[in-house]
Amino acid sequence: MKIALLIFSLLAMIGGGYYYLQSSNMGQAPLGTLLSGNKQELVKASRSFMEDLQYKDFKSAEKYSLPEQIDKYDIPSLIERLFQVKPEFLNITSYEILSTDFDHSGDRARVHLKANLKILNADQEKSPELILYYKKQDGKWYMDLASSLQ
Repeated sequence: MKIALLIFSLLAMIGGGYYYLQSSNMGQAPLGTLLSGNKQELVKASRSFMEDLQYKDFKSAEKYSLPEQIDKYDIPSLIERLFQVKPEFLNITSYEILSTDFDHSGDRARVHLKANLKILNADQEKSPELILYYKKQDGKWYMDLASSLQ
């Protein structure tokens, strides 16, 4: 009886932990992300950036870029070039972070994503994979828009 209660308690704790992780912001990120503060920061920035694109808030999406790139690039034209569709016809329905990795110095990183999108005027669906490139400056991570969206 005690063994069955112990097994049931253990399964309940595992199920509760799994539910908590899936309902939190980090739930859709790779498990290794939970162990690294830098990875958590990159995942959070990437998710927020993709959400800005999803809701066509290009001014807000620009805030993740390197300071020298702010106001230098036209994000809607970069998106059009990347996805081969005008931004007003692009409906990003969901996105998933597949992996994050760093170079040997720890000052450059990339986040590999998969986006599901629908092209509104053509009734087509696509699932492109993207890589967002980041650089660390003054202890903060910034996206390199030129490398990520071209």
